[in-house]
Amino acid sequence: MNQLAQQIRENARRREERLSIARKFSNGTPLDIDRSASVPLQMPDRGTSDVRPYAVSADPCPRCATRGTLGCAHQKPYQPRSS
Repeated sequence: MNQLAQQIRENARRREERLSIARKFSNGTPLDIDRSASVPLQMPDRGTSDVRPYAVSADPCPRCATRGTLGCAHQKPYQPRSS
């Protein structure tokens, strides 16, 4: 058997092991272990009670590295000024 076929079989075996572990601890609900964590698309503006400053640019937040266009717990989403 060539090396690529062995690698494919080994990867499939490992995936099946991970799936069986995930099924054991999922309480009967399927758990997709290949899916990334879901995150909110944007932290909403909480109105006048929101004391977070607006992001100065679309660069990531220096505290948590969330994109400035999304906003985070530290800053409101970046809003480009219309010229």
